[in-house]
Amino acid sequence: MIPSRAELQVDCRVPPGLGEDTARARLAELLGDDGYEIAFTESVMGNGSPLRSELMDTIAEWVAEQDPGAEVVPTILPGFTDSRHFRAAFPDCVAYGFFPQKQMTLQQAAPLIHAADERIDVEDLGFAASAYATVVRRLLG
Repeated sequence: MIPSRAELQVDCRVPPGLGEDTARARLAELLGDDGYEIAFTESVMGNGSPLRSELMDTIAEWVAEQDPGAEVVPTILPGFTDSRHFRAAFPDCVAYGFFPQKQMTLQQAAPLIHAADERIDVEDLGFAASAYATVVRRLLG
């Protein structure tokens, strides 16, 4: 027996500045535009902060002091952060997911995020706390 209907649920996350229209257009490009129905159960516009800002300059300055020759590069998080709510409430909000670490690599730390055994190295926590304190003092005086 072949079912007359099938249903598929997909978690679709789009880059900053893009939303449901972009996802629909890409699906139509890949699948054609007939024979299926698309329903979005939740729609959140991808968001982000500018690549250049006073905050980013201050972070880059701190990184250069800690690790000469290192560069700050932007990344896009596939996960959800509270910054979306801050950007909605405060449109000029600039926020970056900056957490400097030296002890654990990104490959070691990433699988632990929201896992049953979520943890970070205590030395990395101190390193990040020092970064935040320094950046805040430099920005706010």
